[in-house]
Amino acid sequence: MINEETKKDVLPRLRKIEGQIKGIHKMIEKERYCI
Repeated sequence: MINEETKKDVLPRLRKIEGQIKGIHKMIEKERYCI
C-alpha cells in the first residue's frame, strides 16, 4: 500500500506527465514536428 505522503508527491507528477503525453499524442495525430 502507498502512504499518503508519497501519494501527494506522486499524483501531481503523474498529472503533469499525463498532460505532456496527451500533447505529444495530439501533435502526432496532427503530424506536427514533436521531437
